[in-house]
Amino acid sequence: MKQWINELGLQQVDDPGIDKPVYRKPFDGRIALSAELENLISISLREARDKRKLPRSKLAPLLGITKQVYGRYENGVSRLTVSRLIHLCEVLDATPEEIIAPAAPYLWGETETKAVLLLATIVKLRTFDEEILQDIYSLLSRIDETGSDSGDGAVKVASTSATADDRE
Repeated sequence: MKQWINELGLQQVDDPGIDKPVYRKPFDGRIALSAELENLISISLREARDKRKLPRSKLAPLLGITKQVYGRYENGVSRLTVSRLIHLCEVLDATPEEIIAPAAPYLWGETETKAVLLLATIVKLRTFDEEILQDIYSLLSRIDETGSDSGDGAVKVASTSATADDRE
């Protein structure tokens, strides 16, 4: 377990929102505790809703809840479940990155610059059709982790099943 903690760069913290010590990953030299993460996610939800000019009174029924219950999410009073977050992304036509990345950019990169670049790349990739995405995947599959061509010369077009297999 110690090796896992060291490899991931986790640090033990006492989080007032959790009754036992937990391990978290620092980003830019600091660790965000659960209350701060919840607050940042609440802000992201409000911004996503405001961006779409959708009042709480119109959004809440799409989620099967009242505007008061939804307001608790935006005000950080209630915590979102993952399934509720997915549902919110569906009805807001928002990406998980749009909601989560402002709270936890380190999930997309060890540095702020890398996180910003990866998130911007994801946004750009979402604009491409399936054929272009297959070409991009094929190109990226030929590049090893050091950024050089793998040398096999074979270009394989990613099928839907191959893409799903790669994610597992």
